[in-house]
Order: sequence, then C-alpha cells, then structure tokens
Amino acid sequence: MCNNHQCHIVPPHILEALAKRGSSSCKKTLNDTYRFMEKRKSILNNLLQREALQGNADRLIYDSQNQYQQRVALVRKEGETETGDVTVNKAYDTSGFVRDFFKDTFDWDSVDNAGLDIVSNVHYGMEYNNAFWDGDEMTYGDGDGVEFTNFASAIDVVAHELAHGITQFLANLEYFSQSGALNEHFSDVFGTVIKQKFLKQDISEADWLIGDTVVTDAFPGVAIRSMKAPGTANDFDQQPDHMDNYYSGMADNQGVHINSGIPNKAFYLSCLEIGLDECALIWFETLKALWRTADFDDMLEVILKTTGQLTDEGKVCDGATQAIEKSFAAVGLVQVAV
Repeated sequence: MCNNHQCHIVPPHILEALAKRGSSSCKKTLNDTYRFMEKRKSILNNLLQREALQGNADRLIYDSQNQYQQRVALVRKEGETETGDVTVNKAYDTSGFVRDFFKDTFDWDSVDNAGLDIVSNVHYGMEYNNAFWDGDEMTYGDGDGVEFTNFASAIDVVAHELAHGITQFLANLEYFSQSGALNEHFSDVFGTVIKQKFLKQDISEADWLIGDTVVTDAFPGVAIRSMKAPGTANDFDQQPDHMDNYYSGMADNQGVHINSGIPNKAFYLSCLEIGLDECALIWFETLKALWRTADFDDMLEVILKTTGQLTDEGKVCDGATQAIEKSFAAVGLVQVAV
C-alpha cells in the first residue's frame, strides 16, 4: 500500500485492526508508517530534476541492526558470497530474482531502466511488521513473530515493492483514488507474476495470494490480499471484486488499496483466458503508456489499445483483446463508446 507517498505491503487499516486487538508491535509499526512521507513526496514531485546516472543495477544489502534507520551497516554487495545471516542472503537473492525478471522479460534495467543500485535494508526496527519502498530503496522488518514474519524472504513482497519503484519511473501514478488503486494493482500484478515464476508454478497451481508467507498461523487470515478472490484474504480484507461494490469513502486516500481488488480480479480472469506471460507483457506495456492521474477508464482504454497493437505485432495471441475486454466487463468496467 502507498500511503501518503510511501509504499508499504501491509496497509494501515490492517495494522490498526490488529492494534485494536492488542498488538503492541502493530501499534509501533503504525506509528512509524509516516516517517518517510516527506522524503517520498519530495522524490515523486521532483523526478524530472533527478540526476540521470547509468549504473550497474548492483545489489547492496544493509543491516539496520534493529534501529529505525537505513544504511546502518553494509553487509553484502553485488558479487560477494553468502553471509551467516539468512535474512541478508534472502534479501540479496529475492531482489536479484526480481531485477533479473524485469531485465530478461522486458529489457528493463533495474528500477529506473538506468541500472539504479538496488538497496535493501534488513532487520529494520524492533518487531517491525512491514516492508516499504521509499522512492530510493527497500526496507524490511523482521515481523513480530506473532502476526507477521520476515518480510525480506517473501518473493511477492519484494516484487510488489520494487514494482512500486518501476511504476514511479514509468507512470508515477498518484497515490490517491483510482490512480493510487492502479499503482497498487500493478505492484500486485508483478508480485504474483514473479512469485509464480520463482516457484515455477503454472496458473492452475498458483494460490494468487499476496503476502501469504509473511503472516503467521495466528494472523486472522491466509494472506494480505487475494488476486483470485478479493475480499477473502483476511478478516479485515475490504477489497471489492466488482465496480458495483466500489469504495467511495475518504479513508485510505479514497480507497487506494481497497479498490485495487477490482483490476486485480480482471487480471486474474485475463490470465485464465490467455495465460500469465502474455498478460504480464500486456500489463507492462500498458503501465508504460499511463500517466500520473490515470483512472480505471483510462487504463481500460489504454490496455485495449495496447493489446491490439501487441496482437498486430504477433506478440500476443489472436483474441487477446476480446479476452481482456471480457475480463474487465466481468468486474464492471466497460469501455464507453464515443
């Protein structure tokens, strides 16, 4: 979830609900949620002034040593052998897998397509129940061992958060209302795609869950979100799977992570029709064509146009446009004739 310009995998409403049930660690995590808000806001508003430097997409892993600080101690960098810290090695491996997926699949070089170093901070804070992208780097808590466990080891969490970085440089989708829901949606899309690739699953074997490996048996649910069945992942899951149930309230920046369930379900249905690989390509090319204030209708228009172009180029199957159109119609999104 991107809250006031900072992207977290666990949205505040889940932390709030767990805090109400007596979780002191979730209360502390919630208190820290807004600390990087101004930094990320400044980064997003000044992307065009950011100095463009070509890098090597190196992985740099820092140990926060349970402090609420980033880049405390550099413990592993690109090309170095494993350390004795499992979490450090997991962060190195998972970030590398995500980096290589985008490079090998879409010829996209790191987060910014210019080889930006991929910085990961592990062991952040004490019993910190979250992971986040702050506009420059990744930070992972270890979890409290009660509701959540190590975030750096979860491939879908790492992919989700790094995809926020890619979205930042491609479309910079604003974290408000439908544009914010689309930002969350694209991160969930690539989170689930990369998870299936990492686990070598096909779509029939996949569980389509986001964050299932970072929740414990005591957590009131099986995951943070479900692409297949939005609204069913946990006791606090408010995601709709159809525009009929669209959340129009003011909370969560007008439903940034709530309403992402609608396009999430459309992605799942599209994969059933034409497969994961073709959908991944369509969604990536669509993201490249979107802009900061794009809404659901804009996305539908762009994705249908993009799919048609990819079909003409022989990159996706005949009938892909009709399959995408059918999947979005199933969640209540239909292109309006002009």
